[in-house]
Amino acid sequence: MNWNNENVSRVLNYENLINILDECTSGCIYVYDLTNDYYTISHKALDIFALDSVSFDNAAEKLNEVIYPDDIEMLANDINRIKQNKSGRHDLEYRWYNKEKKPVWINCRGEAVYDKENDVLYLVGAIEEIGSIRKYDNTTNLYSESMLEKNYFMMDNNSEIKRGYMLLIGVDNFKAVNEKYGVKTGDEVLADIAGCIIQCVGDTKSVYRLSGDEFAILMTRQGTDEEIVDKAKLLYKYIRVRVDNMIKERNYNIFYTISGGADIFESGRDSFDSVIQNARFALHEAKLKGRNTFVAYSKEQYETYIHKMDIQEHLRSSIINGFNGFEVYYQPIFNTSCNAIKGAEALIRWNSEKYGFMSPVDFIPLLEESSLIIPLGKWIITQAVQQCKKWCGIIPDFTVNINLSFVQVIKSDIVGDAMECITQEDISHKNIVFEVTESGELENNPMVRNVLRSFELLGFKLAIDDFGTGYSNLRYIRDMTFGIIKIDRMFVQNIDSNTENYSLVEYVIDMAHKLGIKVCVEGVETAEELECVKSLGADCIQGYYYGKPMPADEFESKFIRN
Repeated sequence: MNWNNENVSRVLNYENLINILDECTSGCIYVYDLTNDYYTISHKALDIFALDSVSFDNAAEKLNEVIYPDDIEMLANDINRIKQNKSGRHDLEYRWYNKEKKPVWINCRGEAVYDKENDVLYLVGAIEEIGSIRKYDNTTNLYSESMLEKNYFMMDNNSEIKRGYMLLIGVDNFKAVNEKYGVKTGDEVLADIAGCIIQCVGDTKSVYRLSGDEFAILMTRQGTDEEIVDKAKLLYKYIRVRVDNMIKERNYNIFYTISGGADIFESGRDSFDSVIQNARFALHEAKLKGRNTFVAYSKEQYETYIHKMDIQEHLRSSIINGFNGFEVYYQPIFNTSCNAIKGAEALIRWNSEKYGFMSPVDFIPLLEESSLIIPLGKWIITQAVQQCKKWCGIIPDFTVNINLSFVQVIKSDIVGDAMECITQEDISHKNIVFEVTESGELENNPMVRNVLRSFELLGFKLAIDDFGTGYSNLRYIRDMTFGIIKIDRMFVQNIDSNTENYSLVEYVIDMAHKLGIKVCVEGVETAEELECVKSLGADCIQGYYYGKPMPADEFESKFIRN
């Protein structure tokens, strides 16, 4: 831009001009007098950047105090090009320190102003903080996800085929860090991790801050799939070690771990959406596997996951549509003293329209993961209580055992649901036994203890299922006053010939009886096992010897009316 002397004299009063223009733009207007090394900027800049004055001499030196050190050389080179008349326009994205002394990305644009001899006089333009448009992340000083996609797209359109990996790093349980220490500390943690990643990678060009607590690293590498995965895994380990050392050096004031998930890509073949989706799935799997670990994307694992999600959707559909496909089966429980039917255990079965009959081992965990076990569990209680009332009309002391999921206990009003059903059907509490599977969660969760005590105080019987296979805390059994212990099949199998199983079952029965607890032995399948268990004094027996789980009509015909 060429100006005559009159125009130049007008510009010399640029401080007044800046104040006028300052009201017309969201950015900060500046004039850089290149001849006299004098600089002035809008007053609003004092509220944003680490500046103590809007105007100052020795501008090149003074500006270096506010410019992020890594970007000083880049800016100086651009200014020199303008001074040497090699360019008339300034347009850079770099970093300035804000008032908190943290680097923030800015977009600095300007036009050179020349005298009539075409010598440069001024650089006039505007500075705008651009972190808000998500191109850069001011918390970590990294590129954002939009830039990750842009850079991947540029690489994808490169005629030269490139291979490599995308590694995602996620902070394990980052929500807990924010809740315990505050969001400001959470941001500091993210900035620290970003620093560790940059130290391991070597520069900021390949590192990106994604949403939440995730970081992405985009690296081009050659080799086989296995070799590239090994490189991604090795980088993750380097980053994890550096993060661990940083936490240790700070005396574990804040403790957290990181997980990693990676996917291999080949430009021209793999889309950005598929690569980042696969890497996120791998990161998700790493966190499911206990966190603080690395997982590479596997197509087989992903297909298994999709299959599981499909089953879960069919379970949801069945429950919404009146529990279509679900049925409660009943397995007989016999009293050993008189060899007569004592009760039954209610067991859920599912006949899917798509998958047919599916084992409870496969679908119950999916019900628990999605909390669908809560509505289904309430329905099971209703079905079992109604059936128990009917059979009590023939066998007054008949009992039905109903299994409770840990998810039901901690996430629903299971006591209220049970009481509502009992009251509505007008049946005695003594005819219902609630079973819980032993685990460390039973003892360590106060809510579980309170729920089980509530059942006990209301007159329900409690049984601990699969005894001997899990936590087996005898003090807990004593304190919770379980009325029944159910010994798992694994200790009954071949008990007539396996002396170790024999001794274990003998000990448990003797111990339980001394505590006033009855024992039901599960999994009895042969006459030899039956006689052996009877001789040891078991109170009840359940197993295929008497019958497999069966529909209510078949159970009634075989055991109730006969």
